[in-house]
Amino acid sequence: MWGKDFHLTYKVAINADGNLDTTFTVKNVGTEAFNHQAALHSYYKVSDLTAGNLKIGGSFKGAKFLNKVLGEEQTEERDEIVITEETDSVYMGVNDPSLSDSGTKKKLNIVNEGWKDTVLWSPWGSEAMGFNEFVCVESVLFDNTEVPAGGEWVGKMSLQPENID
Repeated sequence: MWGKDFHLTYKVAINADGNLDTTFTVKNVGTEAFNHQAALHSYYKVSDLTAGNLKIGGSFKGAKFLNKVLGEEQTEERDEIVITEETDSVYMGVNDPSLSDSGTKKKLNIVNEGWKDTVLWSPWGSEAMGFNEFVCVESVLFDNTEVPAGGEWVGKMSLQPENID
Protein backbone atom coordinates (compact mmCIF):
# COMPACT_ATOMS: atom_id res chain seq x y z
CA MET A 1 0.00 0.00 0.00
CA TRP A 2 2.74 2.51 0.93
CA GLY A 3 5.24 1.48 -1.75
CA LYS A 4 8.33 1.66 0.47
CA ASP A 5 9.67 -0.34 3.42
CA PHE A 6 9.70 1.70 6.62
CA HIS A 7 8.92 1.63 10.32
CA LEU A 8 7.04 4.45 11.97
CA THR A 9 7.07 4.91 15.72
CA TYR A 10 5.32 7.56 17.78
CA LYS A 11 6.20 7.88 21.45
CA VAL A 12 4.39 10.05 23.99
CA ALA A 13 5.68 10.77 27.50
CA ILE A 14 4.31 12.91 30.30
CA ASN A 15 7.23 14.05 32.40
CA ALA A 16 7.51 14.98 36.06
CA ASP A 17 7.98 18.63 35.03
CA GLY A 18 4.48 18.64 33.49
CA ASN A 19 5.67 18.64 29.89
CA LEU A 20 4.24 16.29 27.30
CA ASP A 21 6.98 15.10 24.95
CA THR A 22 6.47 13.27 21.66
CA THR A 23 8.89 11.62 19.27
CA PHE A 24 7.81 10.72 15.71
CA THR A 25 10.37 8.54 13.91
CA VAL A 26 10.31 7.39 10.28
CA LYS A 27 12.98 4.73 9.71
CA ASN A 28 13.75 3.58 6.18
CA VAL A 29 14.34 -0.18 6.39
CA GLY A 30 14.43 -0.57 2.61
CA THR A 31 17.16 -0.32 0.00
CA GLU A 32 15.91 2.86 -1.71
CA ALA A 33 15.59 6.43 -0.47
CA PHE A 34 12.08 7.85 -0.29
CA ASN A 35 10.42 11.19 0.37
CA HIS A 36 7.81 11.78 3.03
CA GLN A 37 5.72 14.46 4.69
CA ALA A 38 4.30 14.38 8.20
CA ALA A 39 1.99 16.35 10.49
CA LEU A 40 0.78 16.15 14.06
CA HIS A 41 -2.88 17.17 14.03
CA SER A 42 -2.87 18.75 17.49
CA TYR A 43 -6.07 20.34 18.79
CA TYR A 44 -5.97 22.61 21.83
CA LYS A 45 -8.89 23.58 24.05
CA VAL A 46 -9.32 27.35 24.42
CA SER A 47 -11.55 29.41 26.72
CA ASP A 48 -13.31 31.56 24.12
CA LEU A 49 -12.06 32.07 20.58
CA THR A 50 -14.64 34.73 19.67
CA ALA A 51 -13.67 36.91 22.65
CA GLY A 52 -10.12 37.17 21.32
CA ASN A 53 -8.72 35.42 24.40
CA LEU A 54 -6.24 33.36 22.37
CA LYS A 55 -3.05 34.83 20.95
CA ILE A 56 -0.68 32.65 18.95
CA GLY A 57 2.92 33.83 19.12
CA GLY A 58 6.16 32.69 17.54
CA SER A 59 8.24 33.71 14.55
CA PHE A 60 5.20 34.29 12.32
CA LYS A 61 5.84 37.96 11.41
CA GLY A 62 7.43 38.13 7.97
CA ALA A 63 6.90 34.42 7.30
CA LYS A 64 5.47 33.23 3.99
CA PHE A 65 2.34 31.16 4.35
CA LEU A 66 -0.15 29.37 2.16
CA ASN A 67 -3.63 30.67 2.93
CA LYS A 68 -5.61 27.59 1.90
CA VAL A 69 -8.97 29.35 2.44
CA LEU A 70 -8.09 31.92 -0.25
CA GLY A 71 -5.79 29.61 -2.21
CA GLU A 72 -2.88 32.04 -2.27
CA GLU A 73 0.54 32.61 -0.75
CA GLN A 74 0.82 35.57 1.62
CA THR A 75 3.28 37.15 4.05
CA GLU A 76 2.29 37.37 7.71
CA GLU A 77 2.31 40.94 9.04
CA ARG A 78 1.17 40.27 12.61
CA ASP A 79 3.43 39.73 15.64
CA GLU A 80 0.74 37.59 17.26
CA ILE A 81 -2.14 35.86 15.52
CA VAL A 82 -5.69 36.16 16.80
CA ILE A 83 -8.15 33.88 14.99
CA THR A 84 -11.15 35.93 13.83
CA GLU A 85 -12.28 33.96 10.77
CA GLU A 86 -12.07 30.55 9.14
CA THR A 87 -8.37 29.73 9.05
CA ASP A 88 -6.34 27.10 7.23
CA SER A 89 -2.78 28.33 6.81
CA VAL A 90 0.58 26.61 6.34
CA TYR A 91 3.44 28.75 7.71
CA MET A 92 6.74 27.77 6.09
CA GLY A 93 9.78 27.83 8.35
CA VAL A 94 7.81 28.59 11.53
CA ASN A 95 8.32 25.91 14.16
CA ASP A 96 8.08 27.78 17.47
CA PRO A 97 4.41 28.55 18.15
CA SER A 98 3.03 29.39 21.58
CA LEU A 99 -0.59 29.77 22.68
CA SER A 100 -1.51 32.37 25.30
CA ASP A 101 -5.11 32.21 26.58
CA SER A 102 -6.08 35.23 28.68
CA GLY A 103 -9.32 33.49 29.70
CA THR A 104 -7.51 30.63 31.44
CA LYS A 105 -4.31 32.59 32.18
CA LYS A 106 -2.33 29.75 30.67
CA LYS A 107 0.40 29.69 28.07
CA LEU A 108 1.54 26.67 26.09
CA ASN A 109 4.95 26.72 24.44
CA ILE A 110 5.34 24.22 21.62
CA VAL A 111 9.01 23.36 21.25
CA ASN A 112 9.84 21.53 18.03
CA GLU A 113 12.88 19.71 16.72
CA GLY A 114 12.80 18.33 13.18
CA TRP A 115 9.37 19.80 12.43
CA LYS A 116 9.95 22.73 10.08
CA ASP A 117 6.52 24.30 9.60
CA THR A 118 3.26 25.12 11.41
CA VAL A 119 -0.35 24.82 10.31
CA LEU A 120 -3.06 26.93 11.96
CA TRP A 121 -6.62 25.70 11.42
CA SER A 122 -9.99 26.80 12.73
CA PRO A 123 -13.46 26.08 11.33
CA TRP A 124 -14.53 29.55 12.54
CA GLY A 125 -18.31 29.88 12.69
CA SER A 126 -19.08 26.14 12.61
CA GLU A 127 -21.24 25.64 15.69
CA ALA A 128 -21.56 21.92 14.81
CA MET A 129 -17.77 21.57 15.21
CA GLY A 130 -17.65 23.62 18.41
CA PHE A 131 -15.24 26.06 16.76
CA ASN A 132 -15.22 28.48 19.71
CA GLU A 133 -13.64 25.95 22.06
CA PHE A 134 -10.52 24.81 20.18
CA VAL A 135 -7.80 25.67 17.72
CA CYS A 136 -5.56 23.35 15.73
CA VAL A 137 -1.85 24.20 15.79
CA GLU A 138 0.04 21.51 13.91
CA SER A 139 3.73 20.71 13.87
CA VAL A 140 4.38 19.90 10.22
CA LEU A 141 6.98 18.73 7.74
CA PHE A 142 5.25 20.22 4.69
CA ASP A 143 7.84 19.77 1.94
CA ASN A 144 8.91 16.31 0.83
CA THR A 145 11.89 15.27 2.92
CA GLU A 146 14.16 12.43 1.87
CA VAL A 147 14.93 9.50 4.15
CA PRO A 148 17.93 7.62 2.72
CA ALA A 149 18.10 3.82 2.68
CA GLY A 150 18.89 2.72 6.24
CA GLY A 151 18.35 6.28 7.53
CA GLU A 152 15.68 7.92 9.61
CA TRP A 153 13.88 11.21 10.16
CA VAL A 154 12.90 12.28 13.67
CA GLY A 155 10.45 14.98 14.73
CA LYS A 156 10.19 15.91 18.40
CA MET A 157 7.53 18.10 19.98
CA SER A 158 7.41 19.19 23.60
CA LEU A 159 4.32 20.89 25.06
CA GLN A 160 5.47 23.11 27.91
CA PRO A 161 2.65 24.76 29.89
CA GLU A 162 3.04 27.79 32.12
CA ASN A 163 0.85 30.28 33.97
CA ILE A 164 0.62 33.88 32.78
CA ASP A 165 -0.31 37.03 34.66
